[in-house]
Amino acid sequence: MADVCLEEPLCLYPRSLQGVHSLQALVPSLLRHEVEIALEKLDLIWDRTFAWEMFVDMMRSQIWHSLPNAELPRYFTDATRAVLVDWLVQVHEMMHFQEETLYLAIHLLNRSLRQVKVTTANLQLLGIVCLFLAAKKEECLLPEVSGLCFLMDHAYTKQQLLRMERKVLIGLRFNLSYCPPLHFLLLLASIARCSAQMVWMARYLLELSLLEGQCAVFLPMQLAGAALCLARQVLQEPLTPEGEAAWCLASGIHAGSETVLLSIMQILAGAAARAHTRETCATFIKFSSPETMHVSRHPSLNNTSDLLGVCT
Repeated sequence: MADVCLEEPLCLYPRSLQGVHSLQALVPSLLRHEVEIALEKLDLIWDRTFAWEMFVDMMRSQIWHSLPNAELPRYFTDATRAVLVDWLVQVHEMMHFQEETLYLAIHLLNRSLRQVKVTTANLQLLGIVCLFLAAKKEECLLPEVSGLCFLMDHAYTKQQLLRMERKVLIGLRFNLSYCPPLHFLLLLASIARCSAQMVWMARYLLELSLLEGQCAVFLPMQLAGAALCLARQVLQEPLTPEGEAAWCLASGIHAGSETVLLSIMQILAGAAARAHTRETCATFIKFSSPETMHVSRHPSLNNTSDLLGVCT
């Protein structure tokens, strides 16, 4: 299974499956069973009967929303985008939104920067609109538009915000669907029987990917797999034979070659090594709390050369 997925990921390229009547023949029953249990444990499904079909849809749908390249319009830079994302992380945390809301907001931002004509003067407005749209899809309670304007020091009016919302929705053709990499991360971690500290470390590394513009082109499953692999390397937790077997089973789900995963790990390692020195450090502060087991302050993350050496 691992060899098949490494050379030609079965769910990454759905066109290659046109002659296959059922994916069941390609997937070991044990892996399928673990996927179904993990989805149910994570409350991502209500009925295990359709768990596998949902997982297949998750794997395929990530292709439809992928970006062709990491290039931004000439008016924007990766540094400018990182500052905006860092601010959105702070607003998201202040609002006590779900984690899925943040990932969806950044996904909408990445798409909007490429599909909607926006000036640099309206970049903050675009960011808050993407967060507002994500909240409408993921949250039960929404902030008032006037409250969002207050967060921007009333640099924009309510009418401007609503006009930008309409512009973004039209530019994206009202398509707000997205399966975040966080879901794939938690799914893989559940199958691999990862410890709480490893999950928090992987979540920290995954959220750092939101600040890196070059990560926008990778698939959610690729980002999740790379974050979990890097977290395992950083923590170096001893595994029992049962834990090693569980990890190997989770590794049977691939969404790219080893080269792709190593490339992402290199990016995340570099981001983690300099996170505490950057001006955009909201994620670093967020994951330095007791609730997150202080993972962003783990000593193994401080040495850039050691971290990058792990991924070579």
